[in-house]
Amino acid sequence: MAFYVFVVIEFDEDRLIWVQLYEILRERIETGVYKERMPIPSIEQLDQEFPISRGTIRKVLRILAEEGFLNPISGRGTYVRPRTEWHPRQSDEA
Repeated sequence: MAFYVFVVIEFDEDRLIWVQLYEILRERIETGVYKERMPIPSIEQLDQEFPISRGTIRKVLRILAEEGFLNPISGRGTYVRPRTEWHPRQSDEA
């Protein structure tokens, strides 16, 4: 049985939308909502969950990949890397 938890992205000039999405997805990875070596939802699925542009979603996924959280595989999806490969930015760099 599948269920969805909807997260609110606030349209607030003090918190950029892409930063909010980054924090949400990173938390899901770090807490195991998205399991290591398993695929995360597709861009299309994330687009349905979050009311933001696909370009913004792609930007966040690219940053998470650069930090070692995600491994995009062409034609197969985007997978969570093992925890030992993560190298997150400091909070003031994000």
